[in-house]
Amino acid sequence: MQGEVVRAPAAVAGREDHEFAFLKGLIDGMRCGVLSIDIDGCVVLLNEHARRILELRETPPRGTPLWRALPRYPQLVRVLTESFRMSTLPNRAEMELGGSSRGRRSIGFTLSMVNGRDGEPCGAALFFKDLTPIEHKEEQERLKDRLAALGQMAASLAHEIRNPLASIEVNCKLLGRRLDGDGACQSLLAKITAEVKRLNSSVDSCLRYVRPVSVTLAPSGLVPLLEEAIGVVERRRGRPGIEIRRRFRGDIPAFAMDRALLRQVFENLILNALEAVGDAGRVTVEAECVDAPGAASIPYQPSETAGDPWGEARHFAVVRVSDTGPGIGEKDRDRIFHPFFTTKEHGSGVGLAVAKKIVGSHRGMIEVTSAPGEGAEIVVRLPMVEPATED
Repeated sequence: MQGEVVRAPAAVAGREDHEFAFLKGLIDGMRCGVLSIDIDGCVVLLNEHARRILELRETPPRGTPLWRALPRYPQLVRVLTESFRMSTLPNRAEMELGGSSRGRRSIGFTLSMVNGRDGEPCGAALFFKDLTPIEHKEEQERLKDRLAALGQMAASLAHEIRNPLASIEVNCKLLGRRLDGDGACQSLLAKITAEVKRLNSSVDSCLRYVRPVSVTLAPSGLVPLLEEAIGVVERRRGRPGIEIRRRFRGDIPAFAMDRALLRQVFENLILNALEAVGDAGRVTVEAECVDAPGAASIPYQPSETAGDPWGEARHFAVVRVSDTGPGIGEKDRDRIFHPFFTTKEHGSGVGLAVAKKIVGSHRGMIEVTSAPGEGAEIVVRLPMVEPATED
């Protein structure tokens, strides 16, 4: 026909290859996982985002049966393969995935049919996102609310308990004066007074934990602070057979911190390490400045709220306190930062819990690594930032 353009087969093939490459790049660039199958239940396409969410080492080849490509996710396989028989496809649905190396994960997904040139379904596509971080954040917010309510209740109970304890202690002293000379009664009164003081100490620990942490930021040097904490602990609990090593690497510039609160943290950590090694051993206190992670994630990535002093952290101060003691068992390691958990005979179980609150108030992290018989190491990471300036 006059005027008709006849395309050469090579040109048509080249154009189709270009369009396929363009569409593949478009799908790979999507910010959600995309997984499509044909009507026989074989993989047609799985983008890089989907591969990461599903923790696949490599993308399954095109034409691989879905059940073989995703053996760890039978529920996902079932939803996709049964989509051809569904009268209504799920939209904005959620599904919990098992088989992940990071525990159970949740995804939000939409399912669509893929029609061929004749208008009939020739495949199905699943568009999904990992909801686990969102759910984790929501759970953390709910936990924070529950802990706040529990803290208020604990503070009220502590005040209610304190008053009768003070009355008991005063009456014991008065009774002791009247029974002066009666050794047996004095002994009993001494025991009552000792128990009252123990209860008072427990109440004080409870109040110390539930009391909100108020941070006052000012530039301060980390190394002088650590030296002060070491000196205080040595004067309180130092033993001749215990060596305290210092390893301060490179230049660690001053940064915004609440100096008094952080000194409390490091005193507690060093004191715990000294007590863990017993009468002989070694405690090592290390510090260094490192670059902030490039792909930061909570809690390394401070919020971007206007006026937030942690909004521009580029470096982190890392402090490690390690010891050569007996180490911490796995069961206890998961609980040492829980309030009122202690393995000490006379411990309150509040020191490390308060330390975690203080580090958290500085948008930092605190964690422990240990194995029985191999000592323990507690690592504190703090964003090095300047205080917010007032306009």
